[in-house]
Amino acid sequence: MHKTRLFALLLSFILFSFQAKAKRKDTQAMARQRAVLGAVTIADMQSSVGRYEANPLLSSPNGRFTNRGIALKGLVVGGALGAQWLLIHKNPNAAPYAAGINFAASALTGAAVVHNHMLK
Repeated sequence: MHKTRLFALLLSFILFSFQAKAKRKDTQAMARQRAVLGAVTIADMQSSVGRYEANPLLSSPNGRFTNRGIALKGLVVGGALGAQWLLIHKNPNAAPYAAGINFAASALTGAAVVHNHMLK
């Protein structure tokens, strides 16, 4: 359990490190969106650890959500945020689209968190 918490803390530092380099006036809005997505992703990981995972890509060989799923989920979210940062760095007009994607992903992941907690 300590490794899971340490990994979640490390993942949060990675996800929030993008906000330190942004320089445009919409920096705060983009930082908030990334923070919300990161927080919801960590909440989803916390609510799924040790349970059976419906997604076969995230489940361990015994079917549960473990460190393997946490690593893959963190990689996917971190990669998506990194790709967004590169896209916005090259084309600042794409920021509203990235914001929409972040909020949609946060809403879907938040729904999964609520569902997971209802199953307890």
